[in-house]
Amino acid sequence: MSRNNITKNDIVHNIKDRYRLPVNFIESIYDNIFLIVKNGLKNDGKFKISKFGTFKVLFKKARFGLNPKSKVKYSISERKVVVFSPSKIVKNKLNGK
Repeated sequence: MSRNNITKNDIVHNIKDRYRLPVNFIESIYDNIFLIVKNGLKNDGKFKISKFGTFKVLFKKARFGLNPKSKVKYSISERKVVVFSPSKIVKNKLNGK
């Protein structure tokens, strides 16, 4: 399975090509959007983009892991992770509905 990662540069240049806006302006908008998302997650633990989906912060407890190759146990510390749940609109679009 190949991964098709998209970079900030890909997004900025796609918008620049489509709308003929200055790169600095697009980068500023991009940075502000992700700042808003990060602040929403930090302050509320949740950030919803209408008709797209919801990002949530989940807390994972500390646990022990096992290296499958060496069979060595190691400690995995407690941490926060971000999960994404797509909206019904996005789910339907992905499933061809």
